Amino acid sequence: MAIPNSTAFNSIIRFRSPGEEKRIVSELTTSLNEGDSYFVISKRWYTSWQKYIAPIGGGAPRPGPIDNSDIIDDTTSDGDPQLRRYLVEDEDYVLVPHQVWKTLLEWYNVGPPIPMTLIYLFLSDARNVHNVTDIRLAKEASIWELYVKVCANTGVSLEKARIWDYFNRRKVKLLDPLSNESLEESGLLMDQDILLEVDEVGLAGLVNLGNTCYMNSTLQCLAHTPSILQYFLRDYTHQGELTKAFGELLKELWSSRKKAVAPSFFKTKLDKAAPQFSGHYQHDSHELLISLLARLHEVSDVCQQTYTYDSFTSLSLPLPSTRTWSISLLSCLENFLAEEPLGPNNMWFCPECKEKRKANKKLDLWKLPEILVLHLKRFRTSKYFVKKIDTFVNFPINDLDLSKYVKNKNDDQSYLYELYAVSNHYIGPGGVRHYTAYAKLIDYNKWYHFNDSYVSPVNESVVRSKAAYLLFYRRRVGSETKAQSSEVSMTDDMD
Repeated sequence: MAIPNSTAFNSIIRFRSPGEEKRIVSELTTSLNEGDSYFVISKRWYTSWQKYIAPIGGGAPRPGPIDNSDIIDDTTSDGDPQLRRYLVEDEDYVLVPHQVWKTLLEWYNVGPPIPMTLIYLFLSDARNVHNVTDIRLAKEASIWELYVKVCANTGVSLEKARIWDYFNRRKVKLLDPLSNESLEESGLLMDQDILLEVDEVGLAGLVNLGNTCYMNSTLQCLAHTPSILQYFLRDYTHQGELTKAFGELLKELWSSRKKAVAPSFFKTKLDKAAPQFSGHYQHDSHELLISLLARLHEVSDVCQQTYTYDSFTSLSLPLPSTRTWSISLLSCLENFLAEEPLGPNNMWFCPECKEKRKANKKLDLWKLPEILVLHLKRFRTSKYFVKKIDTFVNFPINDLDLSKYVKNKNDDQSYLYELYAVSNHYIGPGGVRHYTAYAKLIDYNKWYHFNDSYVSPVNESVVRSKAAYLLFYRRRVGSETKAQSSEVSMTDDMD
């Protein structure tokens, strides 16, 4: 179709203001009838027209002729224009009713016209079969576009979604997003049912390589830390051998269909970076966590930042050494923050009088990070033995509120936390130590037990136990989620 000459085009501009064009199209859009046909317009051109008619911040130039060239597959020779594959509605193109298209074509010309017939599908979610929503798409749209629209509406990532033809409420055929078929060619008709299933990935175990349960427990807790996982699943080039190995291990845990993954390559790189963990001796999961985070520099700012204050990735909370059956977590925290006198071997040197003086030590929380790890100090070490404290610690799961313990009163940040992972420590027959982990699939609100290669679902009620050793908390959704620095300040008070 030929582009009109400039004289005719300019005469159109003089007859119609931006406000008038907006009013006419708005009236045509609100007077739709069932069964109206639709046409495709390039989102790029349509956005330029919207800027032209915008009442606020207007002054944008009037767009030229309608140009759909960026969304048309020019490799086809069928005669009728065909849309390129993998386009997404409202990102690459918009759908307008027939009358709107006809009016815009009269004003701006060219095109070419790409008609569409819309169909409505009823989407059922396998996670809640009673939840049924409408999905509107052109019958010419691809299966890929259906996946994109369904995932956008449900908040499910594309790699986890499976969509079924759900005729008569039975799974008939799994729809392949990589096929060349349109909705119509796939047999999807008006008012037909489709079913969304979501893969619960992230449920792979870790093979015990020989006394590496402490490592497996720590890795599972980190693998289910949302901010760490999101960072390493991106296509970034990580620096350092250990960092690369850690990223590759996380990708394998979350992308493979294996029941268990052998972390052999990661263990090799860990032994090289931190020789104290080399070999097949039993070690401590907290020691590994601190050492690993110190070496994963691109991850550390999730849990810590270094300022002039002492920084931390975890708080080590002492447990009472007396025979106590149960204690609250906040009691442990208050004891940790309590003022205590320094012993005679740790007297404070006064710069004024040049003498050693008695002093008190006081720890204060200034800010807390997005991810907070609480270490329950269950081991008492003497010259001859190591004793474990099996006291039950009653810790909150969904509503740990630490706001009153933060000293920075100018900070209006909410410090409400929820538990998402636990590293457990057990002592078996003969004093054999063993570590496992509980971790929550946050997207599904389900807890799982990770015991080396074995993974099993558990009720939230079992997460609290005498074996709880490391508690992984994240700031509650709804609070500000930007990673904050974690700081501890120390003040010395002279007697």
